[in-house]
Amino acid sequence: MEIKAVPAGRAHLRNAARVVGPLWAVEVGRAGPPRMLLREGTSLELHDLDAFFGAQPSLISAFAVPWPDEESWEAAVSPDGDVGVFCNDEAVRAVTPTGAVLWEHRGHRRHSRKENRSSCRVSDDGRHVWAMLPGPPSSGVWRDDGAFDGTPYRGDEWLVLAADTGRVVARETLGCAAVGGGHLPHADGRHMGLGVGEGQDGLHVYWGRLEEDGLRVWKHEDDYRILLDVHPSGLSYLSYAPPDEIAWHSFPGGLIMRRLDAADAWRPATGEAYWDGAGYVDADTVIATATLYAESPQDARHILIDAVSGQVRGEVRYPMPPHESAYPLGDGTWLTAEGDTLFRWTYR
Repeated sequence: MEIKAVPAGRAHLRNAARVVGPLWAVEVGRAGPPRMLLREGTSLELHDLDAFFGAQPSLISAFAVPWPDEESWEAAVSPDGDVGVFCNDEAVRAVTPTGAVLWEHRGHRRHSRKENRSSCRVSDDGRHVWAMLPGPPSSGVWRDDGAFDGTPYRGDEWLVLAADTGRVVARETLGCAAVGGGHLPHADGRHMGLGVGEGQDGLHVYWGRLEEDGLRVWKHEDDYRILLDVHPSGLSYLSYAPPDEIAWHSFPGGLIMRRLDAADAWRPATGEAYWDGAGYVDADTVIATATLYAESPQDARHILIDAVSGQVRGEVRYPMPPHESAYPLGDGTWLTAEGDTLFRWTYR
């Protein structure tokens, strides 16, 4: 079954502006209207996404990037837009639109830092900053017999910081060494998800909740899954086991309730289908991107799936050549990009 994509907006990025962060910097997990972060020069801009696509004044606030010479950093903004939080692989820093530094929390420096492997997010109530930073480095030497004599690296740290002062409220050692990661807030505003990639050493999904006696953290048992999205009800979440399985999990237990292989959703004339991400368009609908292995982005297909049963509804057809990845906003629409143009879509 084919499902028609209906244009819901188009917007062009100005000059050298570009979308910040992995998988777009659209805060779909945050309560309230979707917002978007754009980097233009040495500034980080926060925009109201609806106004941005409506060709209306959309700028909420702007912040000077604390490390303008670095390409590798991540950023988040408080719910009211008055504080910008930046993190690189050494520190988390909170600044105001005027450029004042509210606080900085410095972590442990990795032995070799070529790219940012840290992540940060402001809680929905604006009280806390969640951050993943390197833990204390290992110390010691490798002996001739191959054994390590000293203190090994225990893993990266997951911290909860007070948003107004940067004070460490709670911390836990995760036992991993990230080469990338990202936060995903839960719909209840209390839990935070964290996806961590260790390259060939695995992909991990963690959940955390701040309690009176500290940070409670639990890990999904499967060491090769990517955290994708949380259902608006908060009762379940999506994960992706590369290259060809999407799974629906119960929350908080993580039990896999159903799975969907790419081959069961799209059968190309030649080659094999693989998933390339998914998320909730709304409470009833998931959109997933399928591609042909080792083929060009033009071969991508977007598949709509029933969010409850996991049944495939059909393939999305656009009034133009297919786009690469679909990024759902949770309000019945999703985004795609082509060059410096962003498209917003709905369906019927």
